[in-house]
Amino acid sequence: MAKKKINIILILFVLGLWGTIGYRTLYRQFSDSKIINATQDQKYNASIKQINKDTFDLEKINRDPFLNKQFQNTVAIQKPPHYTLIKKTTVQTVQKPKSNLSWPTLQYYGYLKSKDRELVLLKIDSKLYKLKLNEPQNGIIVKKKYKDSIEVNFNSETKMILLK
Repeated sequence: MAKKKINIILILFVLGLWGTIGYRTLYRQFSDSKIINATQDQKYNASIKQINKDTFDLEKINRDPFLNKQFQNTVAIQKPPHYTLIKKTTVQTVQKPKSNLSWPTLQYYGYLKSKDRELVLLKIDSKLYKLKLNEPQNGIIVKKKYKDSIEVNFNSETKMILLK
């Protein structure tokens, strides 16, 4: 019996709540538009206040707030660079000496990717290595990794090795 009374009270409360919401929406829908126009006119008559910015100069701090020490006043003076004119009549080109080391045989077999690192599978002279990027192995450094190739440095020379 108590449940029945509570259910009736709750149903009446919900119907009253929905009735209030319906009444307010319908009242706004079918009410006069004079009130709306009056509120719109008030928006256009509002005056705009201009805010003037406050300006001030920052002064140099002569004391360190953390160490409670005074700064030394030092002024760095930059001297203009000194140029000297050197005349040369002939220009000589200097060629790099070619290194005697030749590229080893390289074969790229792909890469392994885990949560914390990526490894490149590279066969150098018939021996398979797992290399990290920018770490040297037998003088060979893997600079960049792509899906189908890698960029390799050896003796300041760069080559692209395609996937086998």
